[in-house]
Amino acid sequence: MAKQEQPMINIHRQNPPAWFKQADFGIFIHWGVYSVPAYAPVESEDFDTIKKHHSIRYMYKHTPYAEWYANGLRIPGSSVWQYHHEHYGDHTPYSSFAKSFQQTAQHVDVEKWADMFANAGAKYVVVVTKHHDGFVMYDTDVANPQVDDYHLNFDFVGQLAQAVRKRGLRFGVYYSSLLDWTFTPKPIRTAADMMLGNDQSQTYLDYAWDQWHELINRYHPDILWSDIGYPVDPRLPQLFKDFYQAVPEGMVNDRWGSYPNWLRHSFNKPLFNLGAKIVTGRSNKGKDTPPLYYDYRTLEYTADWHGTDYFETTRGMDKSFGYNQYSRPQDYITADEVRQIVAKVRPQKGRLLLNVGPEKDGSIPPYQERILQDLAERQP
Repeated sequence: MAKQEQPMINIHRQNPPAWFKQADFGIFIHWGVYSVPAYAPVESEDFDTIKKHHSIRYMYKHTPYAEWYANGLRIPGSSVWQYHHEHYGDHTPYSSFAKSFQQTAQHVDVEKWADMFANAGAKYVVVVTKHHDGFVMYDTDVANPQVDDYHLNFDFVGQLAQAVRKRGLRFGVYYSSLLDWTFTPKPIRTAADMMLGNDQSQTYLDYAWDQWHELINRYHPDILWSDIGYPVDPRLPQLFKDFYQAVPEGMVNDRWGSYPNWLRHSFNKPLFNLGAKIVTGRSNKGKDTPPLYYDYRTLEYTADWHGTDYFETTRGMDKSFGYNQYSRPQDYITADEVRQIVAKVRPQKGRLLLNVGPEKDGSIPPYQERILQDLAERQP
């Protein structure tokens, strides 16, 4: 039976709170177990270029995203698979990096981070609390039924929230709702894998539900930033009600469907022929079709927006969100290009969420730090 979208509720804010309208620049943070191997092929193009000119199968095999390392490791012959076997051998599972990361992560200096972000002109910060690899970035009380002790053992998220809020910045939480590779053993190689390969069991539904509520109740985030989508769960409208009750001026992004927005609206061909190129982010009539649940829209590695909604474009400083130790100087954006993006999207009701990908010990890589310093030195 085909998946059904959840029933419509009206959560879309036509008139967002003042803080969001004024927040034209924010900082995204992708930091996790994937920061230990810190690898993605630098020869790959950026995400927007890949989705325009290559197949989905190519994208997953040659992803420039270092935070997708665990998925690449499951694809024999992929760039990640080859790298891993050359550097770590045949018997080192991805999960073994978690113990190392739990130790090195304790060196993070969130006060230094917050100073750098505020000085660079950021108005808000969104941090990854759980990426697709399933590792949780705080001392969660919600046990993962598949893996023991697969989380940080200190409250990194709470410490960061306090640090950025002391400096007048708003604080949001990212959570990978649809994908959690501790629950699913098969790799994502095709669009069908993405749409059908996620866990829809009641066990996972309850796990995601409980962790989202833990994030809301602990941190009262200003933004709920779901990634990819959300498993089919009739309770989803209640999650939004609970959030807005706890945070009346809170905002939610647009990635809450049962499969990704860009998959739903990018193809002119039937789903059984999903080897086609990903050519646009719009419907086959050339018109954008908004998802059911959102306060604002999200773009990735492009600022090409033609809608009327409030939106956010997000990208890494290089071609990855997670730290890629092999990125070259030519792979990085410049501070002037950051300013140009902000200047372009601001009049269109947009904002830039620029990613920082720290190293495994929480230090911000020198090239990324220089970009933040340049932004700080030349504030308008």
